[in-house]
Amino acid sequence: MSPRPRWLARLLGSPGSTSFDRFAPAVRDASATADDVAELSDEGLREAARRAAPAAVDASSSAKLAWYLATAREAASRTLGLRAFDEQLLACAALLTGSAVELDTGEGKSLVGALAAGGYALAGRRVHLLTVNDYLAGRDAALFAPFFELLGVSVAAVRESSTPEERRSAYRADVVLAAVSEVGYDVLRDRFALTGADRVSPAFDVAIVDEADAVMIDEALSPLVLAGSSPDEADDFVRATELVRRLREGRDYEIDAERRNATLTDAGLERVERALGGVDLYEAEHTHTLTLVTLALHARTLVRRDVDYVVTDGRVRLVNAGRGRIAERQRWPDGLHAAVEAKEGLEPTAPGIVLDSMTLQELLGRYERLSGMSGTVLDVAEEFTEFYELGSGRIERHEPNARVDAPDRVLVDEAEKTAAIVDEIEIRHETGQPVLVGTQSVAESEDLAERLREAGLEPRVLNAKNDADEAAIIARAGERGAITISTQMSGRGTDIRLGGPDEHDRDEVVEAGGLAVVSTSRYPSQRLDAQLRGRSGRQGDPGDSIAFASLEDEIVTAHAPSFDLARIRRDAPGLDDERRRHLVAGAQTIAEGARRDRHRATWRYARAISLQRAALMRHRDAALDDADTALDALRPHASDAIDALVESAGRDRVAERAREILLHVLDEQWTNHLALLGEIRDGIHLRALGGQDPADEFHTIALREFNGLPDRARAAAAEVLAELTVEDLDRSLADLGLVRPSATWTYMVSDDPLGSSGDRAVRALGGFWRSRVLGID
Repeated sequence: MSPRPRWLARLLGSPGSTSFDRFAPAVRDASATADDVAELSDEGLREAARRAAPAAVDASSSAKLAWYLATAREAASRTLGLRAFDEQLLACAALLTGSAVELDTGEGKSLVGALAAGGYALAGRRVHLLTVNDYLAGRDAALFAPFFELLGVSVAAVRESSTPEERRSAYRADVVLAAVSEVGYDVLRDRFALTGADRVSPAFDVAIVDEADAVMIDEALSPLVLAGSSPDEADDFVRATELVRRLREGRDYEIDAERRNATLTDAGLERVERALGGVDLYEAEHTHTLTLVTLALHARTLVRRDVDYVVTDGRVRLVNAGRGRIAERQRWPDGLHAAVEAKEGLEPTAPGIVLDSMTLQELLGRYERLSGMSGTVLDVAEEFTEFYELGSGRIERHEPNARVDAPDRVLVDEAEKTAAIVDEIEIRHETGQPVLVGTQSVAESEDLAERLREAGLEPRVLNAKNDADEAAIIARAGERGAITISTQMSGRGTDIRLGGPDEHDRDEVVEAGGLAVVSTSRYPSQRLDAQLRGRSGRQGDPGDSIAFASLEDEIVTAHAPSFDLARIRRDAPGLDDERRRHLVAGAQTIAEGARRDRHRATWRYARAISLQRAALMRHRDAALDDADTALDALRPHASDAIDALVESAGRDRVAERAREILLHVLDEQWTNHLALLGEIRDGIHLRALGGQDPADEFHTIALREFNGLPDRARAAAAEVLAELTVEDLDRSLADLGLVRPSATWTYMVSDDPLGSSGDRAVRALGGFWRSRVLGID
């Protein structure tokens, strides 16, 4: 079915049909006043922008909007040497009124975001410019600092390496640039602060989200999870790894069709028990050993090196499959990370406990005003409306698209496809045309690079192992004859100029056809395919793209319906090109539909936890901000003992200790509550077999389990306080047996049971770990 004409979509109010034409007169007026604005001094320009910004932000005056757009364009021209196109000013106006904007790759979204952030800041708003990764946050903060300085707007970046004091200082700036996950983790860490001064306190006023579809839609399946160190020993993982190394698939263990779980057979169980001296692993005293063996088996069979993780600098570092980058400071939970370390011959680290989690949707819902931009917004416009109540629309390119997109070439098997890709690259390289190759994983990028080297070619490779060199590698991808192989990292953030960074041989590259983009398979989303293609054809440049696929690609084997898979097994060599393309496209459509369903499910389950967290935080904040409030909350549960302690030691000393104890108990009980809900969540889908709605049942159970939790926490804290002596008031909480995690880190967890192999292993192991190790029934 062809899409509705845009005029009809707007008439019907369809998602993605928002028109920004109403801002066109202001953009024209901004251009008409350009000469007058250019004559202003820097101080005059700053004052003019400041006077115009408030009315521009609330859209109360087209004339004020035009004046702000004109002054902002002039400020960027003076400080950055970048003069915004009319289309960029139109996009800026859309962001200033709270919309999601589709602006094609290469159309200058970073400048648009800076112009809009300046307007909000001059209007007295606090702005977060949220990016998809740490590198872009730091780069853009430095790049646009002169622009913000001219406007009299303070700007700062929050980086992964930022200290708490640096974060606290950065969040006081008018404009803050940060990866969205960094803001989320700061919220989670603030959640466990013991004093008000410990918090870094991000302000949730205005958010402008770059690559909004990736952040707000794709990342919505991956909760932000904060974990704490546990006292569990990690040494036994080495022994368990040695045990499973001797096992063979089919004889000792089996892997299910979805590659989500690996299970010992009876023969495998007996083999392990004999190696351990004839123990019974299902006896209570040996269940911990069974847990370790299960973790080691999953690590060995389901989690793939150079796909789910890489090993660099003697560390296991996780790969964010959606971004193709290293997931810095993130680990797998439930002991899986330690098991993978042992598998790789590294010293295992102790597994931790989940302290709290938050979805990105919940985080972004905190902002008073939300807007965003991406090259592929309209494809997910319905989800922007459903999940964020955010209207969206498109702004056309400044220059017509000159890129030519060839039909997909779908081969029968992987070997045939790889040979065809190598041939295609060789042909283009001989003409001097630069080629950017998009691959699905680190392993695939390195395997293809080796094949090209065997053919006498010298590609540059960009993947999670060398992501620090991303900008330099991508910047050179447009040089004459360049071959650049990249994971999905190549799709976001850095322009590729024909002829190289200085465009020194641009004419030769244009003559050769511009940048060629070669995709080695279809991504699970058409949007990701479009992002990769969009690296070519920047600002009207020539270019072309071609996507290869095979009927053995994971997107087909994982998502095609069974009757299609049966036909492929039976008739693959005889299928014509059109039918093969249809099979791949159908599998991709199913993958996209499954992702949308998982997004809805994730949010349905997360809402209950979100509401409960908010309720608990009201109690916690009251205690955190006022020790007397904490003491008064505990007194009804042990009034005589507490009053006696107050009489002996004074109210202030007792109140401070009451605050510390109550905060500790609230945090501990919330952590236990989350672990219980995690166990329930893993098995709640079985309620569907009885005709019940799993999400509704989860909400009912979650409400029942949370009911009375704050009061139970106060009672437990009062019991601890009542047992203290005057001398105990000066002892540390640890000396009193109230031990908090000595360190925290973030976990990579997906709510997607059909995600990467690492995702599937985490989901499968979660319940096992919680029931066997944490003792949660």
